Amino acid sequence: MDASTQWLSTVTEIIGNVGFPIFIALFLLQRMETKLDDVVKALHELGQAIKSAI
Repeated sequence: MDASTQWLSTVTEIIGNVGFPIFIALFLLQRMETKLDDVVKALHELGQAIKSAI
């Protein structure tokens, strides 16, 4: 079983077990986590840039 088929099977199982709204909420939380990691990285780089400018 390849990764895409396994992923689709897992998604179908989650939707069947907990419902579509909860699946969407989990999906959006996962996406938000990656966005927050990018924000934290950007803030760290900004802090380094400010330290080097002083």
